[in-house]
Amino acid sequence: MTAPQHSERFSSIFALFMIFCVLVWVWGLAFFMFWPWQKGGDWLPDYPLAVQCSNGTDCIVPVGELAQARSEGKVLSLRPQAARGELDYRQLYVRWMPWGEDMEVKTSAWNFQTSVRYRIDPESQQPVLVEYQELNAKIFFYAILAALGSLAVLHLYRRQRS
Repeated sequence: MTAPQHSERFSSIFALFMIFCVLVWVWGLAFFMFWPWQKGGDWLPDYPLAVQCSNGTDCIVPVGELAQARSEGKVLSLRPQAARGELDYRQLYVRWMPWGEDMEVKTSAWNFQTSVRYRIDPESQQPVLVEYQELNAKIFFYAILAALGSLAVLHLYRRQRS
């Protein structure tokens, strides 16, 4: 029996690497779609919320600066004028949309995405955090581990069949 040629060895390594890449993508997408939401919690003071500003347009105000902006008359309403929208804010991409009677705000950069669902308390007129979801590089690392596990299972299945 002769040893495999270099091109055959490269071909099998390349095919294995491509299967690994597809598995990382599939597992990453699955983790991204089904990552759990955390209930309640405290607001991060610099988390941006979409509000209606005094000039009638939608703008972004961090939660920690909300009381000051309201006292200075910069904020007309805690609900933005547009039901859906998106704005850039300090190198972040902020997108909001209705979530039933409440609001959902997604803040993202190139390396993370944080989604917050909140309601506005009718008595205090303050946003109340209902649930949040943080997506970051942890998902990618879990996808790599799951892909390696999947490759190991596929390899064992292949060895068992032959």
